[in-house]
Amino acid sequence: MATKFNVNMDVEDMQGKTVLVFLKPQNPQRNFMIHAWQVLTGSAGSTESFSYEAIMSTDVSSIGVNNNTIISGRQTIQPGQLLSAVSPNSLSPMLQEAPTSLAQAKLTPQQCGVINQTNPFIQFNSNWYVNDKPVVTMPYVDANMTVSFEYMPNFYFMVASPPLIGQTYIVQNFSDMTQYVMPITATEVDVSLTRNQGLWSFDFAAT
Repeated sequence: MATKFNVNMDVEDMQGKTVLVFLKPQNPQRNFMIHAWQVLTGSAGSTESFSYEAIMSTDVSSIGVNNNTIISGRQTIQPGQLLSAVSPNSLSPMLQEAPTSLAQAKLTPQQCGVINQTNPFIQFNSNWYVNDKPVVTMPYVDANMTVSFEYMPNFYFMVASPPLIGQTYIVQNFSDMTQYVMPITATEVDVSLTRNQGLWSFDFAAT
């Protein structure tokens, strides 16, 4: 079931800023590269909408012989599922389903995961998406290492300068954000952005 967010920029001037929305992975490591999951460039007085649905997908990216980035095919993944990255015929990594017994040994039922079983070994970055929009990149996945992805449907709102292409954020940035815990039954959430004496504030109303 999709939930629609309507973000109203109830201000006279956005001052060149955008609204960034993040999803936070559980137990993030310091070297995780967090992506702005939604970037809302709405102008003052406008309303911009986006949809959320708990559909997760993943791919892996590695460096090729010519220093180019090679990205595997992206696959949807369910909680409790483990994908194995393999390198058939010494080609770049591709993802395939790992045995259920291995998934149960490596993951909790709430986690999705990827294990590096490339042979010969290829180090890669593990990329995670929700609704096909990037959430987090977990770098430097070594041989036989398992990385897991789990998140709560909590949304983190922030007013900031527009991100550069490919720009990521660090876990510590979450302390500067406004957290919103969405009711499980919500089908629509109205978000109001206001600014008072230099302070940006978000208010939320779910239906």
